[in-house]
Amino acid sequence: MDPVYPLGDNRNIFSISPGGRVLAAGAAAAAGLLALPAGAQASLPTASALLTRAPYLTDLTQTSVQVTWATTRQSAEVVRYGPAGTCTAHAVTSGTLGSPIAVNGTTEYQNSVELTGLAADTRYCYRITTGGASPVDLLGSGASPEFSTLETAAGTEPLTFDVMNDWGDTTNSGVNNGAVNANQAAIDSEINTSGAEFLVSIGDTAYQGGSQTNYGDLHQTGPYISDVFGPSYWAAAGQHTPVLQGNGDHGQNQTVLNVWPEPVTTAGSGGVDSMVTYPSVDGTTPGSYPTSYYAFSTGGVRFYLLDAAWGYTNVGHAGGGACAADCAMYQVDHDQHWTASSAEYRWLVKDLAAHPGGLKLAFFHFPLYSDDGSEPGDTFLNSIPRRTGSLEQLLHASGVDLAFNGHAHDYQRNIAGPGGVTSYVTGGGGASASAVGLKTCSTTDAYAVGWTYGSHPMGTACGAAARPATDAQVYHFLKVTVDGTSVTVIPTDAQGRTFDVHTYRFARDTTPPSAPGHLTAMQPASTRTVLAWTAATDNIGVSAYDIYRDGTYLATVGPGVTSNTDATASPHASYIYQVAARDLAGNATSATVDVTAPTPVFAGGTASSLALSLDGTPGNWLTAAGRSVLRRRRG
Repeated sequence: MDPVYPLGDNRNIFSISPGGRVLAAGAAAAAGLLALPAGAQASLPTASALLTRAPYLTDLTQTSVQVTWATTRQSAEVVRYGPAGTCTAHAVTSGTLGSPIAVNGTTEYQNSVELTGLAADTRYCYRITTGGASPVDLLGSGASPEFSTLETAAGTEPLTFDVMNDWGDTTNSGVNNGAVNANQAAIDSEINTSGAEFLVSIGDTAYQGGSQTNYGDLHQTGPYISDVFGPSYWAAAGQHTPVLQGNGDHGQNQTVLNVWPEPVTTAGSGGVDSMVTYPSVDGTTPGSYPTSYYAFSTGGVRFYLLDAAWGYTNVGHAGGGACAADCAMYQVDHDQHWTASSAEYRWLVKDLAAHPGGLKLAFFHFPLYSDDGSEPGDTFLNSIPRRTGSLEQLLHASGVDLAFNGHAHDYQRNIAGPGGVTSYVTGGGGASASAVGLKTCSTTDAYAVGWTYGSHPMGTACGAAARPATDAQVYHFLKVTVDGTSVTVIPTDAQGRTFDVHTYRFARDTTPPSAPGHLTAMQPASTRTVLAWTAATDNIGVSAYDIYRDGTYLATVGPGVTSNTDATASPHASYIYQVAARDLAGNATSATVDVTAPTPVFAGGTASSLALSLDGTPGNWLTAAGRSVLRRRRG
């Protein structure tokens, strides 16, 4: 009989059922709760001792999937597969012997096989054996993992997928001693049972450097060893949840391409998933770096996985613009990937034009907007009103509905500004959590949570969020469900708690919201103007209010906010303030009435705009554009 792993003391054991659920001898791991003891090792109790990396899936399409695993010996191995219930109906043998990889000084052999000829939207199962006259079933007596192929591009069935970024780290609540990262283990366990058809991951996987040792195996442990393929992490979910992987600033090497092969999807969209030679820009050293950008369609949705990343060790003399050194790699990324002549930018423009209409979702590493002080928003990619040529402007103009980013190790939901795209920062997959709002909370930051460690660990928050009580409420993944033109994003933390659940309705809509009501302005100080209004209404829902002064954009606030302070007013100037209600389709109200009043003043009315001036005669009423206001002497 083929040997199995020995079961040590204090171990949390799990295996995979045919439905992809955890069968737990360690109930904490199965429930996704934070009960994994420090140093605990979960294992695959029925697997062959030859298996060093549990099988995991990538490059899922309507007709194929890639299966990858690693073993202790080099051989041409076999995947048997078939529709659920007939798991050995077909067989494919790896075309080459396993490729040697070094994990913490130990040589192992990685095999990767493409399963082809599959039917769309169909459930399959598989098993893996060694080759030769006496094949060994590498899964032992364990159940056969199952997965589903993608629905057709024009399919109409509801679609569920997960999003997780910045993961593969052995740091456990700020301490990295090789013990299990309980938060990451909980997130991976929850994804294992989430029912998602696939996972989108956009970079910074396997800390710190994305090496084969960082990715690891089922046996070895230690700081930054087996961050991803350790038995408590991706060993379970990976067997039935295919990964569509993107690129980040960590792991800028060939390994990320070897570990997460996406050849069919990339070729199908004319994208790139290979090492690319880059010239020197901004004083950087020329070199070859992994580059991944591609697209695919399923269930009426076009998915764009983009390469918006650059390594932090090769930034030349890039100054980083407004946020200086923190954004130097943002500048190089832009200059390599996102100028009008860049290969990726030209590819994206062409693909967006070839796929008009329908839902479009974009995924890339660097965040458009972030209130994380050390990982701020990318001013080289984001878009302020009337700015052209940025990635965000291109996405908005091409009908992209939502953008998902990482890099900052926290959670943040951002309201789109005019001409922008609603975006998420979802960097809580397992890397050490970071804080939000220590420097500022942006008006477009609708909801954000973070954590700061050190001598006084504490939760941080922006927008409508409450401060988290534990870092387990910061680690998270997103479960996204698409049903027709509605998209529901369900953030789920390491305690299994859902929060900030939001549904977007992207149906065609040409009806603008009503004007904000009873707009008032008050100047409590000569350089501050406080605007207030009553909520507008919309046939689907107001998504934001945009504030302008003399036609120049000032700020955007969320649909539940009905006031804003302009702290940049001049004490001797006249202004026209405009508050425009905007819906998700971009329909917006505009100013309909201008009211002139002196300063300081409290002026009221139902106008959508208000003018403030510094002169006037006391005691006189003035009618302006059909509205009346009492004029008072300044002072």
